[in-house]
Amino acid sequence: MDIKENILDDTNHRFGIDKFNFQTWEDFDNFKKNKFVFIFGIGYGADFYFENYTENIVGIIDNDEKKHGLPINLFIDKIALDKCQEKKVLDVSVLKQYKNDNIVILIANLKAFEQIAEQLEHLGICNYFSLLTMEAIRRKSFITAKDHITNSIITKRTDKIEQNKLVFYTTGGYFGHGKYIAEQLLKLRNDLDIVWIVNDLTLNVPKGIRLVYWKNRKKYIHEMRTAKIWIHDDMVPLDIQKRPEQIYVQVKHWSSVTLKTFGFDFTTFRNDAVEIAMCKHNSEMIDYIITGSKFDTDTCRSGFGFKGKIIQAGSSRSDVLFNESKYRQKICSFYNLDNSKKILLYAPTFRYKQDEYNIREAYETNIDYELIVDKLASRFSDEWSVLLRLHPLVSEASKSMKLLNYVIDASDYPDSQELVAAADVMITDYSSIMFEPAFVRKPVFLFAPDRKEYINGERKLLIDYDTLPFSIAESNEDLANNIENFNQEEYVRQVDEFMEKYGVHEDGHASERAAKFISDLVDGIRS
Repeated sequence: MDIKENILDDTNHRFGIDKFNFQTWEDFDNFKKNKFVFIFGIGYGADFYFENYTENIVGIIDNDEKKHGLPINLFIDKIALDKCQEKKVLDVSVLKQYKNDNIVILIANLKAFEQIAEQLEHLGICNYFSLLTMEAIRRKSFITAKDHITNSIITKRTDKIEQNKLVFYTTGGYFGHGKYIAEQLLKLRNDLDIVWIVNDLTLNVPKGIRLVYWKNRKKYIHEMRTAKIWIHDDMVPLDIQKRPEQIYVQVKHWSSVTLKTFGFDFTTFRNDAVEIAMCKHNSEMIDYIITGSKFDTDTCRSGFGFKGKIIQAGSSRSDVLFNESKYRQKICSFYNLDNSKKILLYAPTFRYKQDEYNIREAYETNIDYELIVDKLASRFSDEWSVLLRLHPLVSEASKSMKLLNYVIDASDYPDSQELVAAADVMITDYSSIMFEPAFVRKPVFLFAPDRKEYINGERKLLIDYDTLPFSIAESNEDLANNIENFNQEEYVRQVDEFMEKYGVHEDGHASERAAKFISDLVDGIRS
């Protein structure tokens, strides 16, 4: 009972599933004798179990449909292959093959263990235990137990660095600057081991790139420790430390101009201690930053707190904008669009939940699609298709939005730059994607109903919003008016002046320059 109270002390609540407040590893060991054992949840918890317990099990169940049927060693350490009868990730329906009294489930998910318990109860299965809560009882602390499980595989190792290995990370997907740099590298040479850290192993990537699941911590850490070069567009986690012989190239995840503060400039604005620590950790490790313009170089020095070498190569991800016909055909085919119609891309950014700076949510601007499409048709002629692209961090929210039949949800499309390349016009609010259509002088309109609230409290901007070369509207009526009165010649003049002021000179060949730089690093040639 004292142990239970200790757990309650550092979690500030009692576990909602009553049995989790007293089940122990000894109870689990006694109960599972002569039963079929399954683990529910493939990740840190499952890894922890296989590293610390010798008993074999039937298999591993997970609720993520994308993992079903895939080899378990893609997600956790390969030692599990010797301890699991089933070598692939299972769906929960496999339990129907067994009598409930003959099975026992070890819930290894560290976040949704109570929800999984309720799921099992709904299926009539009561024989389940939680790995995390049993470890918490053993250690007399929930927080200590969770830290121990997640950090147990991060140990000092002496893996040899492989000179031709590159590790890319582009916010968990396959897109951004990294994608286009890697594809140019594949054209330049065939002797590279290109590793891509992802959150979805079903992604389609070119031959020559191998995917590694980011939650397979042992494999992820091994790849990071043995790669000669890291190419990242986001922060490297605090528990990953670069070795002296390794090279860290930061490519960031915006184009040659970004509207909003980032890194140190953003975290100090928010006063977020964890984010500040993350920025400091990365700033100390970065060897090079690849930027797209003079403005990008200056803001990266400030945002990353970086005094090292900057390679001003241009915006690699924006190269696709110079091949409009190819990507227009691709997008029209993908969404079954009439190629004769023009395309509007509406791409609003996310908002931080009120009083919750680490929680992002979609913001519904209540844009009047019918009015806007009517004005587009009147000003530019032709019929229009509309693509809605929410920010990737809140893309799931689009599924609950009620959209008109001619508005297509493109929030899950893997590469936003291909959408920009295919579109004729963009409407956005504060997303830095606004600058990319302007690189090729496509019309951009800003629709910002919450302008004052966002700029005053949400994010500090690097550029005065009123000086942007795009018309700004805070209502549907103003937006419609801006479209109706759009002057292409005046727009091009304003964009030309803006790009010149901020040192932006995109030409469609940035990825080639960046790839040549990376290739030289592989060969030991440092700039």
